[in-house]
Amino acid sequence: MITLPSFFSDGMVIGKRARIWGTTEPDSKVTLLILGESIEIISDENGRFEFNLTFSEYGGPHTMRINDHVINDVYIGRLWLCCGQSNMDWPLSYVKPLLGEHIKEDPRIRVFQAERGMKFDGPARSVNGQWHTMTGDALRHSYAVPYFFARGLLEDGDVPVGLFNVAMGGTSVEAWLPEEIVRNYPDLYERLETVRAPGYIERLQKSYEDNAREWNEKLIFDDNGKPFSSRVLLDDTGLTHGAAEYRKTIRLDTLPPSPVTLDLGMAVNRVTAYINGIEIQSVDNSGQYLPGMCVLPEGTLREGENEILLRLIGNAQKPKFIPNKKYALSFPGGSIDLSGYWQCRASEEMPPLEGSPWFYTHPCCVYNYMLAPVLGIQPDGVIFYQGESNVGAPHTYKELFSHFVELLRKRCGENLPVIFTQLASYLDVNCSVEVSEIWPKLREAQRQCLSIPNTAMAVAIDCGEEYDIHPLNKKTVGERLALHARKMVYGNDIPANGPVISRVTQDGDRFTLRFDNAQGLWAKGGRPLIELVYFDGEAHRLYATVESQTLVADAAGSRGAVKVPQVERVRFGWSDYPSVTLYNAHNLPAPPFEMEVSHD
Repeated sequence: MITLPSFFSDGMVIGKRARIWGTTEPDSKVTLLILGESIEIISDENGRFEFNLTFSEYGGPHTMRINDHVINDVYIGRLWLCCGQSNMDWPLSYVKPLLGEHIKEDPRIRVFQAERGMKFDGPARSVNGQWHTMTGDALRHSYAVPYFFARGLLEDGDVPVGLFNVAMGGTSVEAWLPEEIVRNYPDLYERLETVRAPGYIERLQKSYEDNAREWNEKLIFDDNGKPFSSRVLLDDTGLTHGAAEYRKTIRLDTLPPSPVTLDLGMAVNRVTAYINGIEIQSVDNSGQYLPGMCVLPEGTLREGENEILLRLIGNAQKPKFIPNKKYALSFPGGSIDLSGYWQCRASEEMPPLEGSPWFYTHPCCVYNYMLAPVLGIQPDGVIFYQGESNVGAPHTYKELFSHFVELLRKRCGENLPVIFTQLASYLDVNCSVEVSEIWPKLREAQRQCLSIPNTAMAVAIDCGEEYDIHPLNKKTVGERLALHARKMVYGNDIPANGPVISRVTQDGDRFTLRFDNAQGLWAKGGRPLIELVYFDGEAHRLYATVESQTLVADAAGSRGAVKVPQVERVRFGWSDYPSVTLYNAHNLPAPPFEMEVSHD
């Protein structure tokens, strides 16, 4: 009897070079038949068998037969492994309000979406999942970045695209590494040993559940006797851990056309919305990640007065709504703004509730559960969008990412193309520091990963949102990843990189920053601001101007009458949320960077 991994199944996409494996009885004959060709091998002493196939043309559907096991609807196409954390696995349903007109059913795109989970006691042999075409519910729940990546590949012709999605939100780069690598890092290995100790996870989870239950039991909110007072929805002044209730009455002379969508932007931590006493939606947003939006059921609104009630609970943080999001009742041809004044009252102050334990940043967890079972397939390449969970340790990122690339190439093919995404701009709403170095340092570590052969980096610095770690613009990210794939893997002579810093020189008070790929260099968002870092560690910021394919800055007078000393490094875009972006004539952005200054 033939047993195959779940991804060798009906509807699958394989590349022109494909590896098919499985198990049967030891030392038995296994025959694979496809496209009229027959290949015969003998399984090993453990019953494992493996076929390595080569095809000359794309196409399908085909039928593959392995002994008496039949796989239908097989396509030969462009196969990509898609890994990363939440910005890679963010579903299309969350970005549809912004990009709905760009999201279309496309049966040429087929997706294997691996079951998400964690495992610490060694790699799994299989992972649950199945193939879907990008139609119906499968489209709505599929991941946005891989979808737009696939749409970009289809610009080059009607070739089936297969996406192997193995992403998991909240994962660190070390979570994608095997134990044999993690053992070389004592701090990481200690974390692995800790989390897989018998009962450790269960104890932490039970402790949190007990604390959360006690916290919620003590929360006195309904009919607390406090009066309502007028407050702008986004004004959280004076609110503390606990709950807040917002109430607003809107008058409708005529009912708006359907569908009507309630957009509540993003809330901390949980929000429940009622209209005319009917619960409309409830979003548990403990991680501050999920957008609050839903289509109102028919009959929810009525002519005349309609009461909207929002009950907001903040446990780990104080209750509040996040700025720069949409707060409205939206309908075809118009909307009603909800970001203005409401009647508000708050509960008694509660102590902060410690957050739920999170284990997906621990080493090996998703490698064991999700990645290890699929390694061995021979994709055309890998796209990777990850790094948010490593912003606290940028100094180790390049080394760990290098191990990840080495692992992929050892198992999936020598010199496998790996295209990764540099982190988008983001400003933590709880951060009190105006300019932070947490995110730019990680972005620079990612830029340094370009020294790994046959890698490319999609720049997303202009795709971020100020207070949302999951920006809606996944379309641009996917398209930029596709540009690199089309150029690196499929030989298209197309621009894929924005301006790339090549050299920084100092001549007295004058600094010149030279770029490659900088034809038509221009700045968006204001004047380019660079940061000079002196050998004594002091930093100084000054504006630069675009001159042909360079940035030029004159520091004369910026330090008073003191002569400008030699500068060690120059930085650009060196903040969590930089306001200015450099582009070339192809409207592709330059990545933020840090570069040593040449003084010769």
